[in-house]
Amino acid sequence: SLSNSSSLSDLQGDNQNDCWIFTLAVLLSSTFIYNSIGTINQQAMDQLHYVTELTDLIKSKSSPEQSGVDDSANFVGFFPTFVWALRDFSLELEADGKPITADEYLEYSLTLTKGSDKKSESFNKPRLCIRTFFPKRKCFVFDRPAQRKYLSKLETISEEDLSSEFVEQVEEFTSYIFSYSNVKTLSGGIIVNGP
Repeated sequence: SLSNSSSLSDLQGDNQNDCWIFTLAVLLSSTFIYNSIGTINQQAMDQLHYVTELTDLIKSKSSPEQSGVDDSANFVGFFPTFVWALRDFSLELEADGKPITADEYLEYSLTLTKGSDKKSESFNKPRLCIRTFFPKRKCFVFDRPAQRKYLSKLETISEEDLSSEFVEQVEEFTSYIFSYSNVKTLSGGIIVNGP
């Protein structure tokens, strides 16, 4: 129960709690969907800063006999597929004037910059973590779902009032998720379930 003296910041949690929730979601998922608005830019990467803290929060033992040996590199083997869903995407999918796929756009966005200064390090760190921790990656882009006059009532409008491009993109996304998301399984065939 909440006391009358609880402040809004008490209710919102803190950065450490958010990091733990992110970490648990990654560990318990076979497919991890990161949902954001717009494009993949530095702000989008900064909002995904939790990924840079995974090595601090997850420790892995390769076998019970090695209880004193920490082998954090092993945890990447049971990380989920990383799916980046970009809503209200407004760019043309192009690179060097040629059309590219959403997956190619994601990989292009994860390109590291050269340099060893603090700015380059800040730019590269989340990208390097995503590339390292999530070897299986996929990207989907979604147009605005409907005309502006319908945006405030999306849950009640009919499918005919939705953008046909958006409906097609959602069908492609759901088809992928239902076809390729498997039950979470650890090494040795251990299925992750409630117990």
